[in-house]
Amino acid sequence: MAAAEEDQLEALYQPTCLNVQGARWTNFGYALIGGSTIIMACQSLGIGPNWIWKSADDATTVLFTFELLVRIFEKGYLFFVEDDKNWNFFDALVVAISLFSMVMSQQAAASANGQAPNGAAMQKMKVLRTLRLLRLLRLFRVFKGVEEVNRFVELLLNSVRTVFLSMVIVAAGVALVATAIIACGATAKAWLRDHSLPKLPEIH
Repeated sequence: MAAAEEDQLEALYQPTCLNVQGARWTNFGYALIGGSTIIMACQSLGIGPNWIWKSADDATTVLFTFELLVRIFEKGYLFFVEDDKNWNFFDALVVAISLFSMVMSQQAAASANGQAPNGAAMQKMKVLRTLRLLRLLRLFRVFKGVEEVNRFVELLLNSVRTVFLSMVIVAAGVALVATAIIACGATAKAWLRDHSLPKLPEIH
């Protein structure tokens, strides 16, 4: 049954400009992963000028974003419903992490501007290191045929969904409480404009 559904989804996909299910596009994605891993390794080991690897890293981030957007454009709704949908969401998550890391890195460099790092700058650097490590998750795509890796990706995505849903619920609860407090305060002020509080009895 699953094989029949997969064949049906493959039959629904019709390339518009590029065949994103072909071997060439798949190899292009693997080449990006390999190149990005080498760049990150050279950057971590301090081989050569850092600005070269930083520029190359930003370029691969742009290419990963381009690759993801092309797949979304080509596949349309199939991107979200096909058998590889977990991997598609996983790729989108890693690309989002990479873009966020690139933006934070540029902001950190602009704010530093030759000044000695303070507490906030050091905190940003710690976040950037964590984000760089998380980008290594894209290596799992090379092993997408391994069942254990597929289960790990599914577990990771479920955890992300749970955390995101929890954050939305907490944010909604905080917004609701804040709205209630503001409404009560506004009502109290409006009441006090037309009324006055009773005076306390004098104690003789």
